[in-house]
Amino acid sequence: HVFGMFDDLLLISEGKQMYYGEVAKVRSYMDQLGYSAEQEVGTAEHVLECDIDRLAEEARAHTSEMVLSASKDESAVATTTKKNKKAKRKYFAVVHRSGANVFRQFRLLLSRSLDEVFRGKGAIIIKTVQQVTLGLIYGGIYQLGMNQASIQDRIGLLSLIIIGATNMAVAGTIRSFPKEKAIVSNEIASKMYSTLPYFVSKAISEIPLIGIFQTMFGVLIYPLTGLQKGRFKNFLGLTTLHVIAAEAVGLLIGSVSPTSDFALALFPPIIVLSIIFDGKNISEESIPKPIRWITKAGLIRWGFEALAVNEFEGLVFETGGPRRGPVAKTGAEALERFGLGTVTLQDIVNAQATIIGVCWFLSYLGLSLTKQRFMVMREPKRPFFLSIQLIAEEEEDVVIEEDAHMDQALGKVDIGFEGFRMTLAQKKKKQSDRVILDGSLKGMAKSGRMLAIMGPSGS
Repeated sequence: HVFGMFDDLLLISEGKQMYYGEVAKVRSYMDQLGYSAEQEVGTAEHVLECDIDRLAEEARAHTSEMVLSASKDESAVATTTKKNKKAKRKYFAVVHRSGANVFRQFRLLLSRSLDEVFRGKGAIIIKTVQQVTLGLIYGGIYQLGMNQASIQDRIGLLSLIIIGATNMAVAGTIRSFPKEKAIVSNEIASKMYSTLPYFVSKAISEIPLIGIFQTMFGVLIYPLTGLQKGRFKNFLGLTTLHVIAAEAVGLLIGSVSPTSDFALALFPPIIVLSIIFDGKNISEESIPKPIRWITKAGLIRWGFEALAVNEFEGLVFETGGPRRGPVAKTGAEALERFGLGTVTLQDIVNAQATIIGVCWFLSYLGLSLTKQRFMVMREPKRPFFLSIQLIAEEEEDVVIEEDAHMDQALGKVDIGFEGFRMTLAQKKKKQSDRVILDGSLKGMAKSGRMLAIMGPSGS
């Protein structure tokens, strides 16, 4: 059914042109050559099972007749740019120019990335359910008061919030990014755009949804658990910054990983190391000197300390009731008990901004250095022709540059092609180059008609 919706067909197999003409006539054309098919056999399936060499020979003559006939009907393809005083016709030469500048690439890629982010309704629904579920679970378990026991409860709750946010952000990124990278590498190799504008647009496009999800989570957990009033805006800002940092780490893992499975294999040890060196599970003095730097890059450590400082500053606790450890009358004393007495929010924000910047930079390098390698297409030994013709009211030469507005400028056009030849260089010197297109292609895509290009795969 879909095949029948096309007007014209260009059939190619093993680099040879087998047929060019109307879809409605391809079946009778095959019948004339002795390749009849049962009524129940589909046309698309049938034409791909016919003798390649004979069809290629017949196609050369058949196509030449079609193009010659089209020329007589004033729909011929122009092979040069010239003036024609007799016919009311404009001939256009296509002028290749360098790609869009980096700022235009960034604008277009950012728009595409945002569309992809907000178009993924399934992922949005899943993440929404995750945030709501976690908020309700935490709110149902933790009821924070102002007694001494609430100090430990606050520490536990804030630690769980950061660990959960880290897991979801890193895991979500490393599952999706390696798959996207395979497609993007193809496009970058084709010089559709550069690595830098793509990467920046990719990193920025995730931020709006991060803010929305963290707001959703915060609106639930803050009143349900009884976290300190007046610190809600700081809480949202700090959790959002932490998730951005976690996704930056996920981008780094994904950019250097060849597959999603490889990236997921790196995920557990990285999270375990982040938890070990979060500042609560081992003292800095006990860490071997060669790896003490890990504490400075501890993703969970900085997220936890940010929420702890934001929550405990300004609190006054009751001295009665059950307690663990020495009595802490104020939030400052409680922070001192956990070794956070000298930490400021500004120090933490600077540390997380550094993590984001370093991870983004290394991710960019990883994406640039792990580009997919493709076999090289040989330059054609003889030129091919691609020409464009437009019926118009005035008689003049016009040169159109290839850009997004080209189709608007040209109006109704017929695009002709002839002599395309393409060979694929082989890695082994003794092997001859593989012929992708043998130069026999000849035809045109007519204005207002859908042209199907088919090969052995049927697509």
